[in-house]
Amino acid sequence: MLSAFRRAEYEPNIVAEVDGLALLMDFVRTGIGATIQPGAALARPENVILTSVPVAEKYATRPNMLASISDDELSPAGLAARVVLADVARQLVQEGRWPGARLREPRPSQKVKTS
Repeated sequence: MLSAFRRAEYEPNIVAEVDGLALLMDFVRTGIGATIQPGAALARPENVILTSVPVAEKYATRPNMLASISDDELSPAGLAARVVLADVARQLVQEGRWPGARLREPRPSQKVKTS
């Protein structure tokens, strides 16, 4: 994100680094500052009072991955949970219900078996 600011010739005024989304959003709601977060950070009911502006910078991305131990080490419940998480994430993105998210095909070394 800092490189995106530099390309735009802006210097962010970082006043705090907060470890925890709930506390960070509390700070934003009380006017202590602003934050750059994925759209899902606004999903909680208490955040409806916030105003959001899309970040339109093609290099400002935040890849997320679903990771787990190998299939043969996972319990049946763990394997089922991973499959459901992947399916739900894919469905939310495809239906446009995950703001700002898009799917990327993993490289062959990152492929996850889902069945």
